[in-house]
Amino acid sequence: MPRSDEENFTWSSKQAYIGLGTALIAAANLKIDATPMEGFDADKFDNLLELRDKNLKSVVLLALGYRDQERDFLANLKKVRVPNEEFAITIK
Repeated sequence: MPRSDEENFTWSSKQAYIGLGTALIAAANLKIDATPMEGFDADKFDNLLELRDKNLKSVVLLALGYRDQERDFLANLKKVRVPNEEFAITIK
């Protein structure tokens, strides 16, 4: 049974997060800083990049780059890591 355009968009937008997760892992492996973003004005963004002309619509953004080690005062601070026992629940 064929899906409506709305159903296809809903499904596709959820699938985008699979690619986003893969891109975040790839960036981390390459030591590239990455920040996923939601909550942006998709209509304005789509207009800016002329995505409608390509029959595309944005659902999530991914900023990639390198932090400024000299000006980022957080970059050299010790990372806070929570023990696995506090972070995750083990289900047996």
